[in-house]
Amino acid sequence: MINTLPRSFGFLATLLTLTLGWFAVPYASQENANEGFILFTSDREYPSTRGICPNCEDIWIMSPDGGNATQLTHGAGPAADPDAYNSGGADWSHSKKLIAFHSNRVDRVSQIHLMNADGSEPQLLVSLAGGAAFPSFSQSGNELCFHGQTSPRDIYVVNVHGTGLTNLTSPDRLPGQPGLNGDNIRCDWSPKGNAIAFTSNRDGNQEIYVVDADGSGLHRLTDAGGSDANPTFSPKADRIAFESNRTGMPEIWAMNADGSDPVQLTDFTGYPTPTNVVVTKPTWSPKGDRIAFHRRVGAQGTRGHFEIYTMNADGSDLTQITFTPSPGFSGFPSWGKWSARP
Repeated sequence: MINTLPRSFGFLATLLTLTLGWFAVPYASQENANEGFILFTSDREYPSTRGICPNCEDIWIMSPDGGNATQLTHGAGPAADPDAYNSGGADWSHSKKLIAFHSNRVDRVSQIHLMNADGSEPQLLVSLAGGAAFPSFSQSGNELCFHGQTSPRDIYVVNVHGTGLTNLTSPDRLPGQPGLNGDNIRCDWSPKGNAIAFTSNRDGNQEIYVVDADGSGLHRLTDAGGSDANPTFSPKADRIAFESNRTGMPEIWAMNADGSDPVQLTDFTGYPTPTNVVVTKPTWSPKGDRIAFHRRVGAQGTRGHFEIYTMNADGSDLTQITFTPSPGFSGFPSWGKWSARP
């Protein structure tokens, strides 16, 4: 079900209020739009010893070097707090100056919301039976894609004003119903067109697929042993960074947008390995010269926790930029830029 939002002047006033809020952001300079900023999710205020928890995560913003970290949402709380809730999975529209994100603040079910760049004026955008997560804006900011949370999951698109909800991967299913074509998650909308990349296990293990925003042109990009997941387009849309364990361990890879010439960018084989190894969620800098991602860190054999790294687009100059006291985490980075120009 789509959240009921005003569709005439009332909604336009709400959207204008959301858009104006970004001018007041005090913590990230707009002087060099090419450097941008990184949105991320963290439980650093209320770290959980259980790992991912239902009410301890908030959205933060920081400079690309990890400095000036500022909290944008304030719903998290102690594990026993019945009023606390999560917010995460943020994505920035440089055209609309809005942040899309998922949050379980309503009925404790994760749904898609919008807010200003300073975290003000959050608005429920989409409410699906079973929930929704990980939105990604189109280049224009007029639409978003995201995945539903009813398994098997599907990829959806919706207009920024909450209309036009469409199931791309199981078009014959009603919103919120279980999908018909495997589990489809973690979409990323191309910054130069209507292509949407996503992860699916419809043919067995997880692989990366691309589909047009109208549901046509579905095709598979990866076909390697192991799992390929979490694709993200470069700013020019000519490259895709992704996670793969095709060599036996999760690492960040990149390939051409047609799936050709995959190249391994990271190699953590010499690092201490927590029990649940994770190297994932790549995101490109506005210039396409660097990539951020998160990795589970910790002593050999421990549970560990997420921290965010950046590196050059060829894998060199690997730099850890968050240092969250354990058991807290910082992860799920999303790189944005101030400029409204592509």
